[in-house]
Amino acid sequence: MDNNFVTPYYAVSITTSPLRDDVMFRVMTEKVIELAADQEGFLYSEWSAEACSQLIFYWATLEQATAWMNHTMMIRTLSIGVQFWFDRYSVKLMEVQKEKVVVNGKSWQDNGRFPVIKTTRGVLKLLDESEAPLLKTYVNEQREHLVSWEPQRGEDYYSDETCRLRVKEMRRDFIEDKGCVLCLLNPEQDRMLAYSNYSQFVRGISQSCFLGYSLAEEIQGQGYMNECLEAGIQYVSKELNIDRIQACYMPRNDKSAAVLERLKFEKEGIAKHYLKINGQWEDHVLTALTLR
Repeated sequence: MDNNFVTPYYAVSITTSPLRDDVMFRVMTEKVIELAADQEGFLYSEWSAEACSQLIFYWATLEQATAWMNHTMMIRTLSIGVQFWFDRYSVKLMEVQKEKVVVNGKSWQDNGRFPVIKTTRGVLKLLDESEAPLLKTYVNEQREHLVSWEPQRGEDYYSDETCRLRVKEMRRDFIEDKGCVLCLLNPEQDRMLAYSNYSQFVRGISQSCFLGYSLAEEIQGQGYMNECLEAGIQYVSKELNIDRIQACYMPRNDKSAAVLERLKFEKEGIAKHYLKINGQWEDHVLTALTLR
């Protein structure tokens, strides 16, 4: 938010706690924010979610703020939420009497907050929300290719809305130091070639994460996956201070095994019935790369 609004204006603040992290809570919250944005008098919203969640909607007039506070869908969402996602919530109606806005002359991207890494044949980056169509094209074009190596997906997984929410979640997880999703794009940055997800960051005495990845079928065998992961591992190691990366693969996935071997991941064991892939519980070979 970088606009100055005429004061006084009004706010409806919703605080929930303790928050149980649930993807459906985030999806429903995004839906409510979109609903609010369609209402007359809506100015903007702010949302943060950690141990508790705080969501604030800002409105031009007191009447519009009051109407939102009593909106049927908003009340319904809170009613569902208190059953599944949090134990209590409070709703406050507030007046903003004075406001001071300070704007950084450079964007986060200019300041290098989100990674953009040039590789030999492409650009490795954390997607922007405007690039969600690239993710949608990738998951749809590679659907049949990846079906044997991924969990079963519902049709919603391949939709515009889910891909947009996934990109927002990627960026939120990065800011909150939970993970880093790096996608390899072509040099023109209009096509996605590969996907790598460094997830479940553990800090303190561990400094570790898990790695998952995929590659477009038509460029297999050309070294793109290795290019993507080499640059990504260097970034999360040097910039994010992760020095142990764990990855696993099904014993029959020879290509994945070869990728990890080239990157010097070492086998640490086999986990029986470890992950449910395409509807079946599958054994996985456990590997790790230690950079300490």
